[in-house]
Amino acid sequence: MQPVAQATAIILAGASLGWIMLFSFVLSPTAYATFDQGRAERLVKQVMNRGHGLLGLIAFASAIAALLAGAVAGAAVAAVAGVFAFLCKFALAPREDKPIKGTRVLKTARIVASGLTAFIMPVLLAAIVLTMLGI
Repeated sequence: MQPVAQATAIILAGASLGWIMLFSFVLSPTAYATFDQGRAERLVKQVMNRGHGLLGLIAFASAIAALLAGAVAGAAVAAVAGVFAFLCKFALAPREDKPIKGTRVLKTARIVASGLTAFIMPVLLAAIVLTMLGI
């Protein structure tokens, strides 16, 4: 049972890692390079609202599998990655900047969220290593 749980935890953390790389290094930069500011903002916001919740759930599933494998530290670190994903989703994605009268507002929340999402990668890599070591 423990080897299966360990493999499941590693695969789920790897899937989370893949989503983060796709979102942070492919989707967001392509959206901002291809579309105008408003369309890119809407696209990235929609992807964050739908994808980051799933990312957090996958990271939590990885934490549960690591816990079943006996890797308590790996489970804790994977759970932290899940919390970070939900923080990116709920703190930055639904945000709507209202322009101050007479000025234009440059929306940077989603650009920041893309960068912050990339910072979850080392946390997931640590979860994978700790789970592999059984720590």
